This record gives sequence, C-alpha cells and structure tokens, in this order.
Amino acid sequence: MSESTLPSTENTDDEISLIELAIALGEEKKTLFLIPLLTTLVAVVVSLLMTPVFTAKTLMMPPQQQQSSAASALASLGALAGMAGGLAGVKSPDEMYIAFMESETLQNAVIKKLDLQTRYEAKTLGDTRVALKGLVKIASDKKSGLISIEASDKEPVFAAKLANLYVEELHDLLGKLAVTDAQQRRLFYEQQIKKTQTEFSQAEAEFNSANERSGMQLTSIVAESGLRENAQLRGQIAAREVQLQAMSQFATAQNPESQRLSSELFALRDHLSKLEAGSGARKAPYTPSQQEAVKAYRNIKVQEAMLEILIKQYELARVDEAKEGPLLQQVDPATPPERRSKPKRSLIVLVSALGGLFLGVLAAFIRRSIKKASSDPESSQQLRKLKDAWSWNKANLI
Repeated sequence: MSESTLPSTENTDDEISLIELAIALGEEKKTLFLIPLLTTLVAVVVSLLMTPVFTAKTLMMPPQQQQSSAASALASLGALAGMAGGLAGVKSPDEMYIAFMESETLQNAVIKKLDLQTRYEAKTLGDTRVALKGLVKIASDKKSGLISIEASDKEPVFAAKLANLYVEELHDLLGKLAVTDAQQRRLFYEQQIKKTQTEFSQAEAEFNSANERSGMQLTSIVAESGLRENAQLRGQIAAREVQLQAMSQFATAQNPESQRLSSELFALRDHLSKLEAGSGARKAPYTPSQQEAVKAYRNIKVQEAMLEILIKQYELARVDEAKEGPLLQQVDPATPPERRSKPKRSLIVLVSALGGLFLGVLAAFIRRSIKKASSDPESSQQLRKLKDAWSWNKANLI
C-alpha cells in the first residue's frame, strides 16, 4: 500500500514546488519585469548611439590551371611528375594569395596609400596593421574556389575603396614576384642578361687595352688560327649551360627539353675539343701580350654568343608568361554598400532582453529568499552575521 502511494506523493511535491516558484515570481513581479525592461531600454539606446559600420565585399578568382610548356613536360612523365609534386609540398593557390594579402609588405602599401595610421589614430605602424587586420576579412570558399575580401568602415565609399585597393596591390605585388614557371624563367634570364652585359662591357675594355699593347693585326690572326669559331663554340657552350641551369629550377633531368639541351651541350664540347686538338699543332707562337689580346677577343665572342641566346630565351619566357594570362581576375568589384553591417540592433536588443529576463528571475528568487530568511529568527541571525562578516568596519579590518 505504501509503495502505491509513492508516485502520487512525488507528483504532489513537484506540483507544490512549481506552485511555490510561481508564487515567488509573482510576489517579485516588479523585479522580474523591471530588470528586463531596463536592460532592453539600455540596449536600444546603446545600439542607436553606436557608429554604423558598412562592409564592402569583392570576389577574386585565382588561376584554375597554370601549366606552361615546362609544366606540360613534367605532366607527361606520369608517376615521376606526381612524385616531384608531392615533394614540393605546394598548397592550393588561394592559400598562397591570401598569405600575400596578409603580408606586411602589402598591408604597409595599403596603409601608406590611404593614410590609415592617421585615420585609425594609431601610434605605430604595427598598431595600424592590427587595426587593419580586424577590419579586413580575407577568406577562400573551398567549393567555388573564389577568394573574398570584406572591408569594413564607417563610410561605405571608403569601405569599397579599401577592398578594391587590396586587389590592386596584390596585382602590383605579383608583378614583382615570380610565381609561375614562365615568370621564374623570365626573372632568371633577366638576371643572367644583366650579368652578361656587365661582363661583356668588361671584356670589351680588356680587349681594347690588350690589343693596343699587343701591336698586332688581330683580324689576320683570327683568320689563320680559327679563333672566331673557337670563341663562338665556347659562347654557345656557356649559353647552353645557363639555359640548362634555368630549366633545372622547374624541370627534372628526365624532361625531354633538358635531355635535348644536354645532348647539344655534349656535342658542342666534343666539337670544341676536336677543334682545339686539330689547331694545336699549327698554332702560331704568340708573345705574352698577343696571347692576352687573343684571350680577350675570345672572351668577347663568348659573351656575345651567351647574350644572343639569353635574349632569345628571355623573349620566349615572356611569350609563355603572356599566354598564361592574368593570375587573378576580379569577379565582383567592391561597391559602396547600401545597408550597414553593424551594429545588428535587433540582435542586440533580443539578447539584452533575454539576459535581463534571466537576471530578473535570479534577482526575484534572491529577494524572496532574503525576505523569507528575515522572517525566521534563526535565519535572520545568520544574515546579520553574514552582513557583519562582509562589512568594512574598522573593527573587522584590525
């Protein structure tokens, strides 16, 4: 009999506890509704006083496929190309371009052009970069592959200008860097051409000086000794070596073009050795000054042959670079937004109202507990002790 009455007793206790809670809230209904009302009013006022923020957005499309003639040759190698790509550890292009836009070089350029240090009232350039990073969000959509740039500012026109400037500065930065195979080859040949031009000028000066000291007619000696052909062969060999060195930066030794250059280099060296062996027995004796002039003339011809081949390779690299097209394309340029992105007043008010309701319920139960404890002598005495313990009287502080 007692077991059958247990459930009803528990239900009665639950009903009584819920009723008591409802009674407690009803007795403190002023506190229950006043606090949410106050928090809601404060949230409305604060949200109205907050400065509106506008967010402009632009979309960019990274290159979907970058494959020059060198990359095509690598792709034809099958498994070897896959192995080379795995060793390189190259990540997706969008991550690389995002890293470029988050670099200090690009950020400093944006800060300088828009005078953001003055606009953000930052003391140092580092503080300005921190503020800029908080206002510009750069992300990549893995599904579409597009890169988005969202720039926020209190002025909608300036927000659009800031977002578009990131795209412009990225294009300028990519123009200075060698990202693709063609760009790397073009940059390499540019450096080699400058180096060869300097060496060519030095060789001319040395030849003119040596030729004056030798006091001989070099053209007749060239015709007799076959020096011109020797010098041209040496120049072609040096140029092939440079070309092979450039190709080694983006192609393996099994690349067909690399193998062709290696075969040509071997043939030229063999031809040169035979030429020098054949002309060695009938080489006319030269004085030291004449030998110096001959050596200087040979150096000039080597530099001329190198420069000629390097210029041809440089033009080919520029053609490949032009075929690749623009690295990045701006799909949607940023335009001044018509609506603010922040503050979200409705969300602020809703969260404040819910928070105020929670505080109101908590305050209502606390007030009810204090009133109930005050009516009980034992609880009232404990409350006085609690009050005395937390008081700041001199007696308690000593």
